[in-house]
Amino acid sequence: MSTIGTNSEDLILNADGSGSDIKFKSNGTEVGSISDGGVMTATSFAGSGASLTSLPAANLTGTLPAISGASLTNLPASGITQLDQWRITTNFTGDVNPISANWEREDTTPHGLPIGDGMSVSNGYWTFPETGKYKVEYVFTASMDGDSRNVYGYIGTTENNSTYYDRAALETHIQRTQSNQTLCTAYGSCIVDVTNTTNIKVKFSCFSVDTSRIMLGHSTKNRTYVTFTRIGDT
Repeated sequence: MSTIGTNSEDLILNADGSGSDIKFKSNGTEVGSISDGGVMTATSFAGSGASLTSLPAANLTGTLPAISGASLTNLPASGITQLDQWRITTNFTGDVNPISANWEREDTTPHGLPIGDGMSVSNGYWTFPETGKYKVEYVFTASMDGDSRNVYGYIGTTENNSTYYDRAALETHIQRTQSNQTLCTAYGSCIVDVTNTTNIKVKFSCFSVDTSRIMLGHSTKNRTYVTFTRIGDT
């Protein structure tokens, strides 16, 4: 026999018998129930869900409201977290290793740089802002009046902040054309796995057979420049 009773200050609803449910009706129509297994169902629920816990993600369906992620932690970063680009602002001649003068971060509007903390450079040696795998790109533009001359550039990296090895070679030449100024451009890149920002650095250099060759710079557009893109975790 099903009963309604009290125990101290508790109200007891007892649906007697195995498999019996407690039914809630309004005007003769069932609007909710509690099964013998303790599962409550109703046509809808209202009120604050602030104290609800252990909600299975698979059961969250329908249109969810906008949620602020301001207080969420340990979320994996999405997109590029570090991106920087620097250029040489003035022309120079001769072999240079490393290129140490007249660098500026690309600042012609709209540039949007840097993403993240950005690179830093001291005496031509570049320091990465955080660990990770980086794509390092180097472009130079050179000019010369005269005979055919080979022109070279190198990306060098170190893992002990001392000994550098050439990782990428930019190799091109300048061809004389009726004694007029002739231009050339070269591109090179490499991937650097930055596991330690103190010891792992990069540098850029340039050489040519004829040291009268001019490496071209500019203060508002990229002619000789470098780009650093963090593409993933180490």
